[in-house]
Amino acid sequence: MTLLSAGIEAGADAVSKKVGTARRRRVIDKAEPVTDAGVGRLREISGRATAGPAGQITAPFSGTPCVWYALTVHERYHAWRPGPLGPAKVVRHVKVAEQLSGPLYVTGDTAAVRVDARGARLELGEPAFAEFENVPNGPLTTRLSAMLGGRLRPRHRERTLGFLVEELVVTVGDPLYVVGQARTELGDLVIGKPSMQPFIVSRTPAVRLTAAQD
Repeated sequence: MTLLSAGIEAGADAVSKKVGTARRRRVIDKAEPVTDAGVGRLREISGRATAGPAGQITAPFSGTPCVWYALTVHERYHAWRPGPLGPAKVVRHVKVAEQLSGPLYVTGDTAAVRVDARGARLELGEPAFAEFENVPNGPLTTRLSAMLGGRLRPRHRERTLGFLVEELVVTVGDPLYVVGQARTELGDLVIGKPSMQPFIVSRTPAVRLTAAQD
């Protein structure tokens, strides 16, 4: 990659990040603290993670005792990107599988909620487990196939480099900040993904989250 093409790609990434930051800021500014009656609108909650009805669980790859985990699989592959001096080969990745342990329970000052984290951008820090495997039938991908109920099939065939597996965990008492759409479900207050808007599940409080984006 030339310096010029690297600069163009970095500029495109910066623009994309700036647009994403602005959308997230608007969501945070519009959200109101969640209450038992606050459904159907953007709501936010700052609180602590608590165990659900099933109690504590164990994350499958890191072995960490926790109340919730998210397992994500990304496929890394070679791609070609246009540039001023012709096409350049780059490495990209795409999410090909995700498994959540179930609902995430958060207790705050104003309410206790169940978080349906499907579709959320998870900002939970460094993964408790991360490993890359570059063979299609290695021990990691074989174990994943058993957990996910099907074989991991490379989407990019001969351009596929391998699979990156990451496991994020939330333990009892971890601080959490969630912004999403509130609804009721089976008598519980639930926060889930809003339509056409960012869904935030973060360890960082709103004030620090906004300041970090300035």
